Amino acid sequence: MFLVETAEKAATKLFGMSNQFWIVILVLVLFVAAILTSSYNEDKTKGL
Repeated sequence: MFLVETAEKAATKLFGMSNQFWIVILVLVLFVAAILTSSYNEDKTKGL
């Protein structure tokens, strides 16, 4: 019984942080990566 409770705590916490925290961090990292890499996709058109 104790091992099951310990496993559940380990599955729901990573470095003492909740899963919701890590999901928010992951979304922010992806958002920042998209902003930083968007400058490499320069528009090659000459206008309309």
